[in-house]
Amino acid sequence: MKVRNPIINDHLISSDSFEAMMAAMVEIYNTCPDASRIRFIQSIEDQFKANSQARARSSSGSAAKGSGWRDLQKAEFGGRGAKWIKITGTLLDLLNMQLNMFEADGDDVEDYRSWINKAGFAWVRYSGPRGTEAEPQLAFEVRIGGSKIDHPKHLFKVPANVWNDDHADDHSLLGGTPFSMKLED
Repeated sequence: MKVRNPIINDHLISSDSFEAMMAAMVEIYNTCPDASRIRFIQSIEDQFKANSQARARSSSGSAAKGSGWRDLQKAEFGGRGAKWIKITGTLLDLLNMQLNMFEADGDDVEDYRSWINKAGFAWVRYSGPRGTEAEPQLAFEVRIGGSKIDHPKHLFKVPANVWNDDHADDHSLLGGTPFSMKLED
């Protein structure tokens, strides 16, 4: 028999429970209504994926545990509907300064400005962590052409201390997409 992964194979056969588990699997296969070994093994793989947690591939300390600052920041915006953020107060002032920079670079921000002026607040979509551990930032897409269009180069970056401490009251979950909330014309 050809062994494709000798290290894993050695680990398996050295386990005290391997022989009993293998005998049970062979018995289940022998009584299976579908005689295809490939489909049986694929089903075992599907069940294994569904019943085991994937292990991190990196062993670089906190990143492997999912507790680094980048992982924690991503988790804050994880889940359905958690990426669209409502911006008010001083953060809205900072966003307007960013819009001025987009405009100076030749981008058309007129529609987006009219939408946020009409709503009385702005909306941005979380893009991901930026910066370093010493100076972490949050990056948000400013979708000046409409919320259905990706704008990976139109970023509004906010230092984490400003986001979390200084202006924590100036942002909240939007509660839907700008399109679904009819914030855009």
